[in-house]
Amino acid sequence: MTVVDSTEPLSITLGGAAFPDWSAVTSDIVRRGLEGIFERQDTAKRWGCLDEDEDRVRRAILCHYLEAGIAPSFHDLAEATGLDAGAVVKRLARRDIVALESTGRAIAGAYPFTDRHSGHRVLVGDTTVNAMCAIDALGIGAMCHQDVTVASACADCGTPIDVVTGDRGRSLEAVAPAATVVWLGLAYEDGCAANSLCRGINFYCSDDHLKADSQAAAAGYRLSLDEALEAGRAIFTPMLAPSVGP
Repeated sequence: MTVVDSTEPLSITLGGAAFPDWSAVTSDIVRRGLEGIFERQDTAKRWGCLDEDEDRVRRAILCHYLEAGIAPSFHDLAEATGLDAGAVVKRLARRDIVALESTGRAIAGAYPFTDRHSGHRVLVGDTTVNAMCAIDALGIGAMCHQDVTVASACADCGTPIDVVTGDRGRSLEAVAPAATVVWLGLAYEDGCAANSLCRGINFYCSDDHLKADSQAAAAGYRLSLDEALEAGRAIFTPMLAPSVGP
């Protein structure tokens, strides 16, 4: 059972963990950026009162991505969970926790992962996955308690951007170019972050290139790489935390 704490800031009990993990956030701009996202997405409604079947299927989807690099089929999920997975996945899609293909018969993504060629590739162990956005890419390591390598590109000029995490995904080990920043756009439309919000959260090789990109003229926040990692950790560390209960 997922329970929403009505006190501020937003706090949801997700399995055995508090979501988001505000302990990861030390920067005021990260806190303001996350609160802006959560408000626009109505995150309390999306994630509140997630039932045990929904949480079980959600976790199974994420674990399959980590093993195979792509989304599981409904059949895969049924075998893994013993549930009518197709029906549960559709409930998750209505919450915008899972994204479906246009036919509604297959999974296209589950935050932080996508089958779409997003331009954000993450190596986790021996598996390479596509991340929905720059912050999702940075948060995957903390979610898995593993160091990851992120391969992306500047959203303005296409310069390759490479990030390696340390401390099991909780710190930055290497960044190239060193001046890389992230734009945290806040646009959220049609109840689907994958098609709106995520497309506006990108890496830039420098502040000059961030300022040159008209996409970054909309509402949002400029984050350093350390700040972007804070945001990723806060969102995704709880996603696969050990579940508690019967």
